[in-house]
Amino acid sequence: MKNFFKNKRVLIAGGSGLVGTNLTRKLLDLKAKVTSSYFTKIREKKLRKNYFKFNFMNFKECLRATKNKDLVYICVDKNVGISKMRENFFSQIQNHLITKINLLKACKENKVKKIIWVSSATVYQPSKKLIKENDLDFNIDPYDTFYGIGWTYRYLEKIFLYFKREYKLNLSIIRTTSIYGPYDNFEEKNSHVIPGLLKRAISSNKKFAVWGNGKNIRDFIFVEDLCKFIINVSKFSKLPDTINFSSGKGTSIENLSKTIIRLLKKDIPIKFINKKLSSARFIVLENSRANKIFKKSNKTNLDLGLKKTLEWYLNRNNKQ
Repeated sequence: MKNFFKNKRVLIAGGSGLVGTNLTRKLLDLKAKVTSSYFTKIREKKLRKNYFKFNFMNFKECLRATKNKDLVYICVDKNVGISKMRENFFSQIQNHLITKINLLKACKENKVKKIIWVSSATVYQPSKKLIKENDLDFNIDPYDTFYGIGWTYRYLEKIFLYFKREYKLNLSIIRTTSIYGPYDNFEEKNSHVIPGLLKRAISSNKKFAVWGNGKNIRDFIFVEDLCKFIINVSKFSKLPDTINFSSGKGTSIENLSKTIIRLLKKDIPIKFINKKLSSARFIVLENSRANKIFKKSNKTNLDLGLKKTLEWYLNRNNKQ
């Protein structure tokens, strides 16, 4: 198992995103033969030789990308923030459906040995407690904010699991929550919670404006922890159909905002605006299945993860 990845032919679909970039770096360190996809830009120029442009809306390109691959990681996603979640609704759903189904079919045609798809906690219905994999209830809609993407991912999961059963694919789905860390998207219009707050806090001098009421509880997972878990579970010959992986701890947006201000050593008040735009009230995953599979999964606490993300962003910004 020590040299499991050496010379393994790996495709990271969505290799230029937050998860994909970090996963690319780690698998290259493990001597895997990595092909990472990009569509518009490469976030880490030093890894350019491992990146190839693919359009996964085109099935032939999916066949080309997955040919002769031992492992395929499906991390391809279209990064949008809450404010953009309902804009271009149908194009977002179309992109998710076509790219992932194309990749799945191509993996089948090319007899890929193992497939791991990084799915999302948006599939889950509202809950006031930590939610397990088998708690997913198709009779209850996802949170209204995630209604479209939640149902899309529910549908895709069913298709993936149908292919697994019908064609005996070695496939597993990892459901995760709010991922953050180095190589995140800090573009204001498309960023998720943590990069959006970090960037706004850095530029704030008199007050720190935060959307919503601050009471929503989120489960934030540091990207390096997720990548380590993905790599470790890849070594198992058999895995459950679905696996939750997150910090397993809830943090309110208010406390997150206070932590960011403290790390920046700023003395400015937090002002919550557009309080009616608050999204899902509570999303925290229960991780006992993941803990049974890989017991040594130590996770980065939020303070340290935020500090590493902040340092990466400031260093990168200073070099540009």
